[in-house]
Amino acid sequence: MSGEVRGSAANGARAAMIGVCDFDGVLRGKHVMADDVLDGDKLIKFSEAVLAWDCADQVIPATVTQKPTSAFADADLRILSRTGRPVSPDRRQYLYLAEFVGAHESICPRGVLRKVLRRAADHGYGCTAGFEFEFVLFKETAETIDGKPFDQWTPLTHGPFGYSVARAVAHNELFDEIRVLCKNAGIPLSGLHFETGPGVIEAALRHCDALDAADRAVIFKSMIKSWAQTRGLMATFMAKVSENWPGQSGHIHISMSSGGENLFYDRETNRNVSKAMRQFVGGQLKYMKEFCVLAAPNVNSYKRLRPGYWAPTCPSWGLDNRSCAVRVIPGEPAAHRIEYRLSGADVNPYLALSCAIGSGLLGIEEDVGLTAPVAGDASALNCAAAERLPQDLSEATGRFVQSPEAVDLFGGEFVEAFSSSRRWEWEAVQHRVTDFERQRYFEII
Repeated sequence: MSGEVRGSAANGARAAMIGVCDFDGVLRGKHVMADDVLDGDKLIKFSEAVLAWDCADQVIPATVTQKPTSAFADADLRILSRTGRPVSPDRRQYLYLAEFVGAHESICPRGVLRKVLRRAADHGYGCTAGFEFEFVLFKETAETIDGKPFDQWTPLTHGPFGYSVARAVAHNELFDEIRVLCKNAGIPLSGLHFETGPGVIEAALRHCDALDAADRAVIFKSMIKSWAQTRGLMATFMAKVSENWPGQSGHIHISMSSGGENLFYDRETNRNVSKAMRQFVGGQLKYMKEFCVLAAPNVNSYKRLRPGYWAPTCPSWGLDNRSCAVRVIPGEPAAHRIEYRLSGADVNPYLALSCAIGSGLLGIEEDVGLTAPVAGDASALNCAAAERLPQDLSEATGRFVQSPEAVDLFGGEFVEAFSSSRRWEWEAVQHRVTDFERQRYFEII
């Protein structure tokens, strides 16, 4: 889309944004002159500090650079010229994605996904994916919520009313803006509707090549948050905004191809589930506990993974069963696919997709078997403690850092760097005294 930027420059928009994804899936970037992004995938210098910051811009002490906080140097950043697109309603603000290369490529989230996809390509497999995100809109701004108790925040709509036609019609102007914004940004949607819960909207991004799908997902999250602010709203992709509301998911639809054919489809088998598909799902389930931190990367993530809210509690799979961690969706070859339901809306799309594809790829390589599908409510299963998904971020991080398969698949440097960031995130929350604790203990204890 670099030609569009050249056109915008002629109309007076002489700068464009570049954005690179940090461990938390947040785009960090700056404005550059349009001429700097017109000549292919050029390299620029960019602070390596973004790979050592947490989501509050605090430096994680045990960073991969092992440098004092005042010694962060510049790293090589490659601007991806083909990713340029307008991301503002007036089409004047352009964004280009970038990725760390050289010494920092091994821990760059986009680089990790490329590593997994290269492994798939070595087997002759192509990967297609599409993300679905649930997010909550509040009639608030950063100023209005400052110091205001959460129970006084005003969501866009009140109470649950999933798939509401009435609400969609009432908010048609808002939905139109989202659809046009995504169309202009080259992020076509296959669905947009109200989900159950106050102010919850779900957007299904149309499937495409796996790396492009993750690029689109990263841009979509940032773009929606920015757009909401222009409307006097705030959008959040937290996995669980309130203990009284359903969580926000970030489901991923995945299919694999080989020789131009759907690798998961076999017309001679029951429900057309191929041997490769069974192996792939088997691998996803086998490594779900070890790799869980990539799909549930925050302390808040584990408050979504509870019974009764259509979120998985243990590795499980089913045929068109939305209560399972992995939902096999049978259909014609063009639609026959997997829905990976472990991930929440708070994920880093590059890392969540690396987890979902990488674990499935290991299943094919290891010829992993598959148990019978779950027919009922998977969250109602009486899972043994050893079979449950990690119960918190600390447990998930411990499993990940000790996994030799994680090191083999994602690289030792990334496993250590990302695990350090998650240990830091866990510790950042543990010493906080919450309002709930004060209400519960202050008088009585």
